[in-house]
Amino acid sequence: MSRTQEATGEVAEASVYRRYAAAANEREAALCCPVEYAADFLSVIPDEVIERDYGCGDPTPYVKRGDTVLDLGSGGGKLCFIAAQVVGAEGRVIGVDCNREMLALAKKHAPTVADRIGHANVEFRYGMIQDLRLDLALLEDELAKHPVRSSEDFLRLRHLQETLRHDHPLIEDDSVDCVVSNCVLNLVRQEDRKTLFAELFRVLKLGGRAAISDIVSDETVPEEMKRDPELWSGCLSGAFREDEFLKAFEDAGFYGIEIAKRA
Repeated sequence: MSRTQEATGEVAEASVYRRYAAAANEREAALCCPVEYAADFLSVIPDEVIERDYGCGDPTPYVKRGDTVLDLGSGGGKLCFIAAQVVGAEGRVIGVDCNREMLALAKKHAPTVADRIGHANVEFRYGMIQDLRLDLALLEDELAKHPVRSSEDFLRLRHLQETLRHDHPLIEDDSVDCVVSNCVLNLVRQEDRKTLFAELFRVLKLGGRAAISDIVSDETVPEEMKRDPELWSGCLSGAFREDEFLKAFEDAGFYGIEIAKRA
């Protein structure tokens, strides 16, 4: 990997975190695209969550009653709260996000939604969607007790991460019926994307489904655009080239791949 690629990845991660942290506290109308959802599902979701939803589509029609659903990049929780109603009391919904502010927003309103729909079947977990084995909450607890102050501590940290991934995975293998995501995969830095799709495949049960709404391009995005933090965090310059997007699913082991809807 070149230094330019490393710098692009650093810009991507930092800009995404800052922009979405701010957007969790104050609505940013220009972030991603307006999406229409079924009004009956929205009626139980607090306005603060709806106002801070930044998706580009609606993958919830592909969720079934009784499913265990995993939402990658769950943000303020809107997609999870919709899915919670679709899967019913016998189903389960897990949202994963690495943005503390967005997680706080989702967790704040989860009890209200549970009261309104009559069952509590949603939980939110702190982690990176390209590393669904690593529970960042557990890692943070360990770092609070054993902070990194030396190279020896750093080596211990590496070992700790692998131990957590193995012994206490954030998302277990073969545990999910349907993975959904709404305009989030394009925010993952390019060097992590192969792992991202592998993780998506790992957590699905045999016969499981992935319903992904995302922004794609018909040509390769120029490098100078990828280095622009506003364009990347705005879901533009991180867009997958469409043929490469479909190939990434195929390479990870998926079959029956189709484009269900274009917008």
